[in-house]
Amino acid sequence: MSTNAEYGIFSEAAGGCIYAPCHSPEEAARERERLITEDGEDAGDLTVNELCPDHEEQPKHGCEDCATEENAS
Repeated sequence: MSTNAEYGIFSEAAGGCIYAPCHSPEEAARERERLITEDGEDAGDLTVNELCPDHEEQPKHGCEDCATEENAS
C-alpha cells in the first residue's frame, strides 16, 4: 500500500464510486458504516477500494480507463 493512496466507497447499484477520497482504509470503512447507518445504504452493495492514482473515482484494480488505454496501445 502506498503512503499517498486514497480510497473510495463503491456501489454496484449506483454504478461506481459514491464517496471519495478517504485517506486511509480505516477512514473509508468509517464512512461506509455511516452511509449504511445514517443514509440507509445497503451494506452488501458497498465496498471500499483503493483509488486509481491516475483516474478519479476509479478503483486501482479494475480501472476501466487504464484498461481502455492499454487496449488502445
